[in-house]
Amino acid sequence: MLHNEAGELLVEAYERTHNAKEVAECYSVDESIVYRLERQKKATGSVKLRTNQRGRKPLLSEDALSAISKTIQERPDITIDEIIEKLDLHVTNETVRKAVIKMGYVRKKKSLHATERERSRCSRTEKGME
Repeated sequence: MLHNEAGELLVEAYERTHNAKEVAECYSVDESIVYRLERQKKATGSVKLRTNQRGRKPLLSEDALSAISKTIQERPDITIDEIIEKLDLHVTNETVRKAVIKMGYVRKKKSLHATERERSRCSRTEKGME
């Protein structure tokens, strides 16, 4: 991988000589790199590394994320599968679940409080069920 300055010099050398093989030997790179950098310079005007294009792209757009958030605010008890169906999203429920968690929403299971547990146990003992 070449530094930005070396890439600039490599392209300048190629533009002067139009001999990719010779330029590649001078910079100890493959000939294809000379051609690729020259094409990049023509297309973008620069040979800088394009680090912003690395990595996996998000499946949910910003519009989809805002729609999910709005849907959850309108109906807090909605399930992930219902969100996918309502918004006609073409992603897995795991993708939506991760997005919902990233937005800060949490899913809580409803559980009995200690007093309710006692009450249910007491009612069983009164009926002789214990």
